[in-house]
Amino acid sequence: MKTLRLGFGFVLLALISGSARGQDVRVGVYTIRPPVELNIRATAATLRWRSCATCADSPGVTLDVRAEGSQVAAGQTGRTPEVFVTGAYRLEAADLQPISAQFPLRITAHEGRLQVVATLPLEDYVAMVLTAESADLAGDEAMKAMAVSVRSYAVRFRGRHAAEGFDFCDNTHCQVVSWTTPIPRAVAAAAATKSLLLWYNGAVAETYYHQNCGGTLASASEVWPGDNAPYLRTHADPYCILPRPQTWESTISIADVDAALRASGFDVPRRWTALEIASRSESGRVARLRLTGGSPPTAEISGSSFRFAVDRALGWNKIRSDLYSVRAAPDRLVFSGRGTGHGVGLCQAGADEMAREGKDYKQILSFYYPGTQIGAHPAIAWQIRSSEHIELQTLAPDQDSAILPVAARLLAEDERAIGWQISFKVRLQVYPTLDLYRDATGQPGWVAATTRGQTIRLQPLAELRAKNILESTLRHELFHLLVESHARPGTPVWFREGLVLYLSGLIAGGDTTPEGVPTVMPDDKLESIFENSQDRTELQHAYAAAQARVAALVAQYGKDAVLGWLSGGLPAGISTSRGAGPEH
Repeated sequence: MKTLRLGFGFVLLALISGSARGQDVRVGVYTIRPPVELNIRATAATLRWRSCATCADSPGVTLDVRAEGSQVAAGQTGRTPEVFVTGAYRLEAADLQPISAQFPLRITAHEGRLQVVATLPLEDYVAMVLTAESADLAGDEAMKAMAVSVRSYAVRFRGRHAAEGFDFCDNTHCQVVSWTTPIPRAVAAAAATKSLLLWYNGAVAETYYHQNCGGTLASASEVWPGDNAPYLRTHADPYCILPRPQTWESTISIADVDAALRASGFDVPRRWTALEIASRSESGRVARLRLTGGSPPTAEISGSSFRFAVDRALGWNKIRSDLYSVRAAPDRLVFSGRGTGHGVGLCQAGADEMAREGKDYKQILSFYYPGTQIGAHPAIAWQIRSSEHIELQTLAPDQDSAILPVAARLLAEDERAIGWQISFKVRLQVYPTLDLYRDATGQPGWVAATTRGQTIRLQPLAELRAKNILESTLRHELFHLLVESHARPGTPVWFREGLVLYLSGLIAGGDTTPEGVPTVMPDDKLESIFENSQDRTELQHAYAAAQARVAALVAQYGKDAVLGWLSGGLPAGISTSRGAGPEH
């Protein structure tokens, strides 16, 4: 088959019209201690599992999987690179807490350990994080404020573990996830704030949070040098200390501190005997520490690195924050401090006190993230430019207006190819940044454009030009407008999507299906994938199969007849469960 030069992996999915859902998150399970073996047992009805994205499902009550190098040994089928599991199940592994859930799983292996990834709807993820991170909050408004923070964090930092095949781990490195049933208050807070995010200058805010700031919030740059977010700045938090200041004290032997620092890779002086605070940050937190009395005589380490190294080795509550003083005792160090956590962003103790005083969640968020706005979408002051058939909405009209004559030409070509005309003015929304496009549309970065109603929403034009897919993306979306404007209600998604891909390939002088990609799939499975899947490989195969299916129908019945089915309905026998064409 002839393929477009643009590259199948990006193009086929870049040219979809937003049917892939962008509001799921992939969470690594057992990320601290990945298991070697795992038993998966059905807790309702049966499990369904398969060994590749397009393989047939296998039902069963239990499934044992084991890592063998980079392969997964699953049941009696031998080794495979990956296993997909659906249904309600209980996960059990040696020395690990059992987990009961019903989120789709993808299981792979790396260096003899299983990597288990669950795909969760965003709102379920919010409720599960709230259950783990905020169950102690007494105030409902504080819980709602946390819900917005957790959701915004998930959207802003989605893909944090992309190199490992998931978005977030399930521990303190990202957001802790409770794999038990979410508590009712967490579910209620997620529902009450559904879809709401915290925005700053058109982008989702960095919504860090912590347990107790000790009365003074830290700026982001104190913890993460170079992060100068203006809404994450140092200021007093009187609410945090109103109930009672949280103070703590820890005594740790010098030998244990030395071992912890060396375990984290720090080159500390040999036989050092004293530790002193070299400098403090704007909020009063320890910025630098100095080790003395050894060889070499002195060495310095950042306060946050010191705390992380000690807590990781000796327990996460040994040094609870960077707000402390330190004094010497025989062969020991005594740390006396207040607060818990890094101190950046929302203080849960302070938020709970604000709720107790009658503040609502919007006031709480405004106090901890000053200058931000709450909403499902950012408030964008679009500037409008128009031609006869196209309206452009952009924040950079001088830069983006060049798309108007291009879009008009492509629209005219598409209309001639299909024999129809669009009766409305097409609206193009060009987002200024990739982050803003993702946040506003809910689509992953590999979906270059989405179409909703009469509006085509595009990634920044510079991004599309750099990938050499600007015109092909725009042409595809214009075909979507033509097809959707003539489709009768209930027309199968596989037929509409396949027709758009077929027409786009026809104009380009070929199709977008590469050699070696499966192009036969049952129609009911195609519908299920288009409606429910966010797996990129699975969607690639589904789009290839839909395009091949429509191409075969055009070859048998003719383009005009197939186009007529959009408004007249598919003839009996065309939509089959085998996806192999009509019977005669």
